[in-house]
Amino acid sequence: MLNSREASELISKSMLGSLTHDEQAIVNQHLQNDPAARAFAELSQAINQSVIDVGASATDPAGPGLSDEAKSRMKDSVLSAISNSRIQLPVDNDALKTLDQKTDDTADEIGPDGSQPANPSTSFELATPEDPKSNRRESKSRFTLLRELGSGGLGRVWLARDEKLNRNVALKEMNQTALQLPQAWKRFNREAEITGQLEHPNVVSLYQYGNESKSSEPFYAMRFVGKRTLADAINEYHEQCKTSRGNALSLHRLVTAFLDVCQAVAYAHSRGVIHRDLKPENVALDNYGQTIVLDWGLAKITDDAELGVRLSGDNNLSDEMLAQTVDGEVIGTPLYMAPEQAAGRLDEIDRQTDVYGLGGILFAILTGEAPHNKTHSTTAGSKVGVKDMLNAIAENETVGPREFRSSVSLELDRICREAMAVKKYARYQSVVDLSSDVERWMVDQGSRQSKYENLRLEGRELRNNVQSVVRDLETNVRFMSKLPPIQELIRVENEEDFGIWRERLSTIFSGLLNAKSDFRSVIYSRIDGDQFTEMVRVERHSKVHSNIRAIPRSRLRSGKIGEFAKATIVHEPDEVHTSLSCSPLCSAAEKPRKGDRMSIVAGVPVFDDQTEELFGVVLVECDLERVLLEQLNRRFSAKNIVVACDTYQVVVHSNEQDGVIEENTGRELLDILPQFESAHQALQSKLEFIDETDRTIYGTRLWLVKHKHGLMFMLNQ
Repeated sequence: MLNSREASELISKSMLGSLTHDEQAIVNQHLQNDPAARAFAELSQAINQSVIDVGASATDPAGPGLSDEAKSRMKDSVLSAISNSRIQLPVDNDALKTLDQKTDDTADEIGPDGSQPANPSTSFELATPEDPKSNRRESKSRFTLLRELGSGGLGRVWLARDEKLNRNVALKEMNQTALQLPQAWKRFNREAEITGQLEHPNVVSLYQYGNESKSSEPFYAMRFVGKRTLADAINEYHEQCKTSRGNALSLHRLVTAFLDVCQAVAYAHSRGVIHRDLKPENVALDNYGQTIVLDWGLAKITDDAELGVRLSGDNNLSDEMLAQTVDGEVIGTPLYMAPEQAAGRLDEIDRQTDVYGLGGILFAILTGEAPHNKTHSTTAGSKVGVKDMLNAIAENETVGPREFRSSVSLELDRICREAMAVKKYARYQSVVDLSSDVERWMVDQGSRQSKYENLRLEGRELRNNVQSVVRDLETNVRFMSKLPPIQELIRVENEEDFGIWRERLSTIFSGLLNAKSDFRSVIYSRIDGDQFTEMVRVERHSKVHSNIRAIPRSRLRSGKIGEFAKATIVHEPDEVHTSLSCSPLCSAAEKPRKGDRMSIVAGVPVFDDQTEELFGVVLVECDLERVLLEQLNRRFSAKNIVVACDTYQVVVHSNEQDGVIEENTGRELLDILPQFESAHQALQSKLEFIDETDRTIYGTRLWLVKHKHGLMFMLNQ
């Protein structure tokens, strides 16, 4: 057991941080067993701290030592410490009178500019004897290590507790391999200095840089932003996209984080710092949406930078040597590496190298993959060697995001390609130029979405109006099939009665065409096996729309029935079959040809009321082109409107730019407007196509025969 004098001497030495590990253990044991000694230690610590706290700001400009005000503050601090002590210590008033001289002597150590002694003791902390390898930092440090967050080639990052401010921090220290390499010490020191100099909201804040008291190993403490990175957020978004839960809001948040990264990198460039290792894993996202750029260990300082002057005190190692990782890897991460990095042209690395890295981050956001993922693998799926991979990166153009994901916005695909151009002169000249284009895309999204909503409303209204015409057509053909002359013409035996009932039916059919200006013809035909014979046909004149005529018996048609008639006669009574056709009865000209007018045709089978056997069909043709032209003659916001049939031939094309509405010319849809290909493919199985990328194309479908015949309406702005 220590006597009082020995204990006092060791406690005093502990204030200077000069105890050995064994001496510290003896002191700790003594303090645990002796309350009075423990109180003395606490008082000593309070006095020492008081000297340091007031010394820097309380020097007397008239001479050396502390001012009267500072001395008074010192006395008050010491007396307060004594009164708050758990053990009452005897107070020697004479000793307190000598405190003025003591503080003057201490002020000489502090220095007139407030600088502290070489090894100040800012706290007195106990090390647990039972755990000699405690993670608690002593003397120069105030952090307790809680758990390891991650490790790399240079160091380890811990979650640590700041004991003074009672907060969690991230503490980075060198690993055992790096500690053996002088260049790693250089790089670690420079990484801390660069991080500390870059004071920006999107650059991680550095709190303290120092050395561990016993081993003198360097470490620095930073703001703890959690373990979630931009890479994690990108993976989550694309997993949601696979399950159809990905949405525009999630993409908007990722692009917003990308713009924050651009702001941080642009600021670093203004200070003459090039990151050189930009990737989603080096971007942290906290729980409140703040984006933090991490890991400036590979950063390059430009020769003309203000920061370069500040950090140029020791140039024993070149910038490239400092940037090498511990295990000798090339500078940067290959999957996001710029061509000049991959080729080893280190003298060409500049701000545009970071522009390429930012393009790689944007590529990952849009596709869920690193830009050089395909370069990393052969077509057979095996991995290529590092050398071959670097050669491919240096020589080949990087594929665009749309080659990975066809849903990527055309504008974002263009931005990404320009940022990652192989030739530096073809890239954005600055990070600001890149971020400005992305910002413009985001601003345009709002107005584009508003315009797109109008586009969808117009497309749906156009489809609904045509569907209303179809429903009216089906109602009328069903009514026509129930007219009394229909059955009378089945039973009539003499020619005179046949003529009378035929005339009556023609009059009714003519009345229907007069009432319905969109209807082209009404036909009543007999069916015998696979042959048809028209009994009554009333139609409009091909040139004069208002001219309605009943076709003479000598001009009525007969022949082999076509597909539409075959599909109609298999229906039950009163069931309407509706489809598109140019010749609903004949087997010839089933598919529209150039110059043919497309019709929506509705047909109902007719049965003999007495024998209940199939006798024929009643058909009504509606002029589809006329219906569409009437709809398109009103004002639309869409630049192009195309209505096409299932043979992919265009029925009507409205081009607002030229002010032309083009009727059926026999041309195929994709020959006129190739940009409709995505909508065209989707509408083969869906009723609606929503453009989730560029908000420029809308498509919808009207089925006449479900999953077989119908119309496609496509609009773009």
